[in-house]
Amino acid sequence: MKLGLILECPKQGTDHQVYEYVIQKLCPAIEVVVVPSGSTNKPGMIAICGEVAKTLIDDEACDKVAILWDLIPTWGGTACRKEDVEAITNNLNAASADLSKIKLICIEPELEGWLIVEGTALTKYKTASCHPHPVKKFNGVKLGARSNDAKKSVSKYLERRYNDITEAIRITKNIDDFDKISRKHESFARLKTFIDEICS
Repeated sequence: MKLGLILECPKQGTDHQVYEYVIQKLCPAIEVVVVPSGSTNKPGMIAICGEVAKTLIDDEACDKVAILWDLIPTWGGTACRKEDVEAITNNLNAASADLSKIKLICIEPELEGWLIVEGTALTKYKTASCHPHPVKKFNGVKLGARSNDAKKSVSKYLERRYNDITEAIRITKNIDDFDKISRKHESFARLKTFIDEICS
């Protein structure tokens, strides 16, 4: 199975690092392909997703394409998954992309939302960073779909500014149980269900 990813970040950005790792942990048989889109935010990704999807399906021979984006930040728009889906679908249709091969997955509120829903990985990350000094356990936080506090929650626990580009993947690599995150976070559950369905 060859899976193309369309993300709202540049190649090797936070989303690329984390989602490629997660997908390959969930299903090692999947080959993940990311075509650089030049986009660094949601509006940019939406504007070019149709052409990128066509490239992934036609030129890269991907069996499926997943478009993943964060509901927050809004980049000047509104936090509305329905509006995002409509805008993405319109762009895909304008490019004559094969919708039967494309899955849209909105992460609410953002990547860090599922990263902090279960506290073990973040606790292990801080413990390793602070060794040999003891650290307080992170209990996990379930944020609302429109919350802007995910990154702030990580920074508060780390007691310093969180750098998502370098630290999100390190925290993710401390996750032992993706099923537990899936049970606690609906957006992540949608991603995991999709990967489980196409894993072959």
